[in-house]
Amino acid sequence: MNAKMILPLCIKNGFQKFNTQASFKIKNAFNNHSNVFRFCTASYCTQIFEKYYKTRDINNQLLIEVVPDIMNDEKLTISSEIEFVIAKNRRFPERMTSDQLKSLCNLKTRTQRLEYLNFLFKKEKHKISDKAKKLEKMKERTSRKSELEYDVKNYSLEYGLGRNTMLLSIRTHAMNKFYKKRLANATLFGEKIVLDLSYDPFMTEKEKSACVTQLSLIYSANRKNRYPYDLHFCNAISSYMSVQKFQTFLPKSSESFVTLTEKSYLDIIPKEKLVYLSPHAKETLQEYDHNAVYVIGAFVDTVKRQKISFNKADSEEIKSYSLPLDDYVLWGAGTKSLTVNQVFEIMLIMKNTGDWKKAFGVIPTRKIRRLEKEQVEKQNVPDKIFLVNTS
Repeated sequence: MNAKMILPLCIKNGFQKFNTQASFKIKNAFNNHSNVFRFCTASYCTQIFEKYYKTRDINNQLLIEVVPDIMNDEKLTISSEIEFVIAKNRRFPERMTSDQLKSLCNLKTRTQRLEYLNFLFKKEKHKISDKAKKLEKMKERTSRKSELEYDVKNYSLEYGLGRNTMLLSIRTHAMNKFYKKRLANATLFGEKIVLDLSYDPFMTEKEKSACVTQLSLIYSANRKNRYPYDLHFCNAISSYMSVQKFQTFLPKSSESFVTLTEKSYLDIIPKEKLVYLSPHAKETLQEYDHNAVYVIGAFVDTVKRQKISFNKADSEEIKSYSLPLDDYVLWGAGTKSLTVNQVFEIMLIMKNTGDWKKAFGVIPTRKIRRLEKEQVEKQNVPDKIFLVNTS
């Protein structure tokens, strides 16, 4: 399909809910075919026509329309739970999409559904906050521009960004091109690392969303690193919700320079090279092996703490190791669990430096123990990462 055919199809299929005047404005906004193609391939049509339902208006009839395969008992239970949350002024989103309603209906327990409503509430508030920040930045730019125009009229020369400067602005396109060259080089000559995406059935809707966010952070951190990994996302079954969402984040396959496949890592990489990283492994990884291919399970487990990754590695007869956290970090009162992207960044730094202390610098400070200043001055401290309490 060429660019000339895209706009008429969008107008016919997507914009029919708009009035004639709105459609005319949209047509006039695209003065060349490249703008049309960019509009239609950037998922803007999906965003415009994503249908929202007011949470306060959700009832049995609406649930039947949106989720036709829902059972009557489940329908009554979910609608009554929503009414309860609204009546008690609990945290709930003002609006929900059809996909979010389906996800809510797929949850098994009342606790999971209430947690999901709370999660959507926070997500909605973050969107509102981000929108307000963007508007504030736009006002600041407009104000700065008007000040600059005034200075030019009054022949006032001031050195600074957006004024008189010798520095050239680096465009986003140029930066993306620079990062892509690094990824292309890593694909040809870099060390491989595997993200195992087979854990979708074990995660709740909230955990899947968190997992997708962490996978997105992994892709961003890798492409910005001086010596990135050759990323392999294996067991990426197309029916998995986490995989579908992650694919919307990735650029098209010819530009992402990653391997996203439904194949298992056992079909791609020799078994003797594979090393599965699991917090429940019996042995600890002491040195980074540049000849090994490390596997990280893309699994967010906020409640259950199951040994799924260790059991999987054991059943596949793959070597498994845990990170030497206790050997290098003084932990605080919190849990020793790390997010998927934190584990990846630790391995990325370890690959490039070989220094565990430097690699464990990505661990959030809230998880690290604080020592008193007097204890540090007396040198009565272990050779581990810690924080100093100066107050």
